[in-house]
Amino acid sequence: EAKWPAYLRGVNMAKAAGMALWLYDECGYPSGSARDLTLKGHPEWAARGLLIAETNAAGGPVTLPLPPGKLVLAAALPRRNGVAVLDEARDLAASVANGTLTWQAPAGEWFVTAMTDDLVYEGTHAAVSLAYKKPYINLLMREPTARFLEVTHDRYAEKLGSNLGAYYTSTFTDEPSLMSLWMRPMPYRILPWSETLAAEFRKRSGNDLLPLLPALVTEAGPRGAQARYDFWNTVADLVSENFFGQIQTWCHRHNLASGGHLLMEESLACHVPLYGDFFRCVRRLDAPSIDCLTSLPPEVPWFIARMIGSVADLEGRPKTMCEVSDHCQRYRPEGDKRPVRLVTEDEIRGTCHRLLWGGINTLTSYYAFQGLSDEQLRRINTEIGRCSTMLAGGHQVSDVAVLYPVESVWPNFEPSLYWSTRDTKALTVENVFNAVGSALYEADRDFRYVDARALREANVKDGAMRHGDLRWRVLVLPAADTLPLDAWKNVERFWRKGGAVIAV
Repeated sequence: EAKWPAYLRGVNMAKAAGMALWLYDECGYPSGSARDLTLKGHPEWAARGLLIAETNAAGGPVTLPLPPGKLVLAAALPRRNGVAVLDEARDLAASVANGTLTWQAPAGEWFVTAMTDDLVYEGTHAAVSLAYKKPYINLLMREPTARFLEVTHDRYAEKLGSNLGAYYTSTFTDEPSLMSLWMRPMPYRILPWSETLAAEFRKRSGNDLLPLLPALVTEAGPRGAQARYDFWNTVADLVSENFFGQIQTWCHRHNLASGGHLLMEESLACHVPLYGDFFRCVRRLDAPSIDCLTSLPPEVPWFIARMIGSVADLEGRPKTMCEVSDHCQRYRPEGDKRPVRLVTEDEIRGTCHRLLWGGINTLTSYYAFQGLSDEQLRRINTEIGRCSTMLAGGHQVSDVAVLYPVESVWPNFEPSLYWSTRDTKALTVENVFNAVGSALYEADRDFRYVDARALREANVKDGAMRHGDLRWRVLVLPAADTLPLDAWKNVERFWRKGGAVIAV
């Protein structure tokens, strides 16, 4: 409380000086915990995981130690031709005692699994981030984000009034996620979980989740693929609605844009365990943003800038942002003896240009600017300021649309003991998706990313697919075999009307 006067004085001085302010919503990162205020008195709102132990058996005794937490499922499923038969699953809950599943498997091939519900922290982003290491909130639930808004955002409104847009360009939420991706090797796999997830799954799919859980971690044929699709679609809905959507609604009530950036933006496969659907979540940001931790131009993630710019164009958002820095050239963890790499004026300019080309029009600098003269700094700021001004306020015009194929990852996604997925089909979708973008970029072919929703909503006319002010004559489908049926029908309509559809 004692720090409010100084903060308010700083805000008013900055506004008087004509500076643009963004309201960061967290002490450190990932956003959502308000350091520890959100979870205070409500440990049940912390991030949870469905922890998975498994083994394969071919008849004979089976001993399977359980992960920590409350037992959700213990089952054995026969395998036929490599496919687990869901309808013939055997409930093994009675075979669990003292943290171990013990069972005598009949002859034949069996998939045996035990799944538990537990709070998660060790091995997650919350535990390995460079900021405060604290248990994190559960983005699948509505209550923790509502509390986060109460202890954080509401306080700014109390001090500055309901028209926060008079002070701030946007809020900025920093790397929230489901914590359902291990960033250190762990002894069991993980899926996102909450006590309400099964009910939400039934509401959206019409099916009971419990008997379908084995299909989320082992091959179970077409029914298993459908279960995975429905599961991740449910997860995507809940994260986009309960976290990003709830913050956006609050911001709109206070005449303020909601902004921020997500975690592991560069990996399509990582988007699944962290968000269900990255694109769907970013659509709920009024000022979608990224970070760029390198200032060596060949390493700059221009394709993520292009994805953010594409979302902004689809939603009609005028503002995009990137936290840009030479972090990777300067940061050295304990024991790393590499010398600090000082980036040059040209490297900073090249980095910013790639981001601007991709679709970013606001650059928040975290540069050290070591070794640069005042003249160089003025030159950089003038050039980047002019480019940002020129590129703000319009939309990208390009004939080529590239599908963001997350629905084709879902039916193949199997969680891993470390990082995103162990399924080669899911990783192939990511590799083809990246290769398509790189091929177009290297050939100087401008393009936009589009998601399934954009394909469903687009109007087809005169050999073009139109979405608001955007128009595409070519649609590229990278390793895409799964989309909502309405999207497929619109793709067919586009093709029959003379549009070019390229499947890679």
